[in-house]
Amino acid sequence: METKEELNEQLKDIAVKIDKAVRGLKALRRPPTESAGARGKTSFISSRQRMIEIAEAEKRLDGLRQRDKEIRDKLHTRGR
Repeated sequence: METKEELNEQLKDIAVKIDKAVRGLKALRRPPTESAGARGKTSFISSRQRMIEIAEAEKRLDGLRQRDKEIRDKLHTRGR
């Protein structure tokens, strides 16, 4: 059985992880920086790799948000 203080601490930790995940996802979604040699061309493989990384980051973010919801539900039921 978790106490209210432990749940609040977990909620803070999850909030920090969600913030980092959101920032990481935004960075992945930004277009790649153009170097002098590449001139804006990206290969199919590098584009595919970015899409895979974005999908994995979205999955992690969804998991964190689900955990956040579970903790908030536990806190809500204990507050009654």
